[in-house]
Amino acid sequence: MELAPGIHRVEASLGDRFVALYLLEGEESSLLFDTGLDGSITEALLPYLSSSGRDPASIDWVVISHADFDHFGGNRSLQEIAPRARLACHELDRSMVEDVERLIEDRYGEFAVEHAIADSAEAKDFARQSTRTVPMHVSLSGGEQFRLGGSRRIEVLHTPGHSRGHLSLWDASNRALLVSDAILWSTLSTRDGKPAFPPTYRYVDPYLATIERARDRHPEFLLTAHFPVLTGGEIDEFLDESKAFSERLDAALRKELTSSSAPVPTRELVLTIAPRVGDWSEAAQLLLVYPLLGHLERLERYRLVKRQLHNGLARWAST
Repeated sequence: MELAPGIHRVEASLGDRFVALYLLEGEESSLLFDTGLDGSITEALLPYLSSSGRDPASIDWVVISHADFDHFGGNRSLQEIAPRARLACHELDRSMVEDVERLIEDRYGEFAVEHAIADSAEAKDFARQSTRTVPMHVSLSGGEQFRLGGSRRIEVLHTPGHSRGHLSLWDASNRALLVSDAILWSTLSTRDGKPAFPPTYRYVDPYLATIERARDRHPEFLLTAHFPVLTGGEIDEFLDESKAFSERLDAALRKELTSSSAPVPTRELVLTIAPRVGDWSEAAQLLLVYPLLGHLERLERYRLVKRQLHNGLARWAST
């Protein structure tokens, strides 16, 4: 659908969820924000462009929000239909956007050794099968602007927290903030609204700063990858609940560690705390390791908890 002049939202299938791609158009050029999975281009973007009489070869720029395969898996497919398009992402995420094996090892495999939490072989294979990568043409750092023609300019914002190099876009002409996965509410949901898995931000202080930065823009549209279009009071509610979830998780974690008589392994903390802050299946609960480890590392920096290694596994205790 066209949400506002020159902003098109295209939802592509992601199992029982969806991922939204955004096409921004101006008088002189156009920009695509994210490419979804490999199949998202042929199954969702191309049909939309065709039905609206648009030539995919006219896409000039592609900005990848961050290093998750459901946001850049369609890069090669996109380049095949829009060969002149130049692809860009943040330098901090670039190595993983260009190499799915690096993504699987560095991002999804981060918790395997010290925390005994790892993706299944099936999940890794799905990432590989859903992704075809290409080298990026440009690295971004935030602060850049894309001129789409006339007075229409799109500002690039560095909005870390979910990943170190997450990017968002600000369309001042429509007061639209496109945040992809930079802000994740209190749960990711299925298409029918059921809880799917926890918000997977990883770096707590940058994530909270990103929420406040979004609030400071006073957007009229908040456009995410996995949630409905947010407008008006829905935006404040979404931002408030995203922050509140982080506060609830932090409080639950500190309470659990304070009441524990012995150091607690990360996996045990995840499975103990997850039911207190959300309603997810046990398999989905394990994804709470992303924010929970971020909170543990934050408390460790404040010297409120300490980490120990026992038989190679991290255990945590209050100081």
